[in-house]
Amino acid sequence: MKFTFLGTGTSHGVPVIACDCEVCRSKDPRDKRLRTSGFLQTDDEHYILFDVGPEFRIQALENNIKKLDSILLTHAHADHLHGIDDVRVFSTKMFKAPTDPRSLKQYNAPPLQLFTNANTAQDLRERFGYIFSNVTEGGGVAKINLVEVKEPFYIGETKITPVPMMHGHLETCGFMVTSKKNKSLAYLTDCNFISDESFEIIKKNCGTLEHVVIDGLRIKEHSTHFNFLQALGAAEKLPAKHVWIVHLTHNASHVQVIDYINKNLKEFPGLKAAESVLPAYDKQVIEF
Repeated sequence: MKFTFLGTGTSHGVPVIACDCEVCRSKDPRDKRLRTSGFLQTDDEHYILFDVGPEFRIQALENNIKKLDSILLTHAHADHLHGIDDVRVFSTKMFKAPTDPRSLKQYNAPPLQLFTNANTAQDLRERFGYIFSNVTEGGGVAKINLVEVKEPFYIGETKITPVPMMHGHLETCGFMVTSKKNKSLAYLTDCNFISDESFEIIKKNCGTLEHVVIDGLRIKEHSTHFNFLQALGAAEKLPAKHVWIVHLTHNASHVQVIDYINKNLKEFPGLKAAESVLPAYDKQVIEF
């Protein structure tokens, strides 16, 4: 299983438009943060996208994504959803069959499976209704099969476990993916509260929890996201080998986040056994 961090930034991205702060001017490539998203290639060659933000086209080109069959959508905020039109290159619904061989391949492809919770599915139908309507003219839209999920399900041999979370007053959906070898990655963004019941869902189903990818916005507290210390507090409730902080702002550089984590890590004894606790960065690849 290979997971690529397509983006690790918050809703503004980094650098922020019109900002001249130290981080936005940084030459460290790890400080260039597109909106948070991930891409998983499974052992049995399924290709799964975690969220589809407004920079998906750029992320797909920069990471050479040529196949996609499923999308796991955490919620319907713009920074996690507004690239959805760009998935039509993988499966397209058109008014009539095209003659161009490349377009015909997209036309004949099966629908992309998009899995999410009920409230996100409702938002998607309301805001992107044209995707779920008959195409009457133009170049076509993404062909998507929208699936509301609460219970674990499978994409090929990979088990997907939905994890309910709260993002302020909005219920979001984290996802844990578990390989046939019973090794797991938990993807937990966007959130500022994860219930004990959700932690139990992860612990009971994870097998070996290789990676936790978790929302950690900045040092200062926020009303809808974990800050760094809250992210560490949540992560220490799980038996992860590796913890990766995502959804980062421009308030701290990659190096500064590492320093801050290392300075405070002793306050979280539950993470003592973890092999690494670090901020993730764009284009980073992890395997399990």
